[in-house]
Amino acid sequence: METKFQTSFIPKKTVTEGITRRPSVGLFLLIAIILFIVSLSVAGWVYLEKKVLITKINNEKTAIETNKNNFETATIESIIRLDSRIKVANGLVKNHLSVSPIFDFIESRTLKNVRFKSFTFSAKGTDSSGNPVLKIDLSGQAKDFKTLALQADEFGKTEYRGVIEGPIFSSLNLAVDGSVNFNFSASVVSDFAKYENSTNFQQ
Repeated sequence: METKFQTSFIPKKTVTEGITRRPSVGLFLLIAIILFIVSLSVAGWVYLEKKVLITKINNEKTAIETNKNNFETATIESIIRLDSRIKVANGLVKNHLSVSPIFDFIESRTLKNVRFKSFTFSAKGTDSSGNPVLKIDLSGQAKDFKTLALQADEFGKTEYRGVIEGPIFSSLNLAVDGSVNFNFSASVVSDFAKYENSTNFQQ
C-alpha cells in the first residue's frame, strides 16, 4: 500500500517581524535631568544675588541714617540763619547808594578853570522801574563864558549818559573880575550810584 504524504508550503518569516520597537527613554530622561539641574542652579544664583543686593541696600540705608544723625539740629539751624543773613546783607549791598563814584566823576571831568563851591545829593522817590530818582545840585564858578560852554559840552557827552542825564547850567551871573557864577543840576543814573558798581567807572 502506497503511503501518500501531503506537503504544505509555509513561508518563512523573520522572527523580529512581529516585535514593535519602543523609543528609547534613557536619552530623554538624561536631558530632562540636566535641564532640571541647570534650572535649579540658575534659580539658586538669582536668589543669592537678590539676597546680596538687598543686604547692600540695607547697609547703604543704615549708613545714610547714621550720617544724617551725625549732623546736629542746632548746627543745621545755625547754618540756615547764617545763610539768611548773608542774603539780606547781599541785598543791602546791592541796593546801597554810594556818593563816591559821583564825586570821582565830577572831579575827573571838571575843567581846569572851573571850580565847584557846593554839592547837594538827593534821592527822592522811585521811577517806573522801581529805581531811586537821584539828583545832584551844584554851584560853581568858571573863568569866563567860553570856559563854561566847554564845561557844558564836557558834561553833555553821549558817553556819560550812563552816569548823568539832563545836565543843566542855570543862574549865570557875571562877576566883576569877568568870571561866571552858575548853578548846575543833573539826574544821576541809579545803577552808576549803586555801591556794587562803584568801581565800574574808570577815570
